[in-house]
Amino acid sequence: MSLSEIDRTTPRRPARGRRPPIDHEHLARESSGNTDRRNNALRRFLLDATDCVDRIKRAASVETRAGEARRLAAAAQSIGALSVAYIASEIELAKGPVTGRLLALDRSVGEVRAEIAELLKQ
Repeated sequence: MSLSEIDRTTPRRPARGRRPPIDHEHLARESSGNTDRRNNALRRFLLDATDCVDRIKRAASVETRAGEARRLAAAAQSIGALSVAYIASEIELAKGPVTGRLLALDRSVGEVRAEIAELLKQ
């Protein structure tokens, strides 16, 4: 198979054992296959995710942090960003420091942002 035969719209596979940044089947179901609806949801996630992550990092209490993490988990779930949703859920349930989870969240949100940028180019 030559490079020209490869469908460039197919997302790259994540490293073995890792979830893809976005579950495209889930996203298609959530947007009913409508590209405009999908793109609006992705743009909304970009705005919401940035704000939520900032508020999680600045949270003055565990309760505030948990509420923001819950919001982020729901937003991520809605577009199929399952790794972000999982990490945000872990932060929501944590009662102590979450430094390592915040690093993982930043990495995962970065991967989702890159995937969204590619999807919005299509």
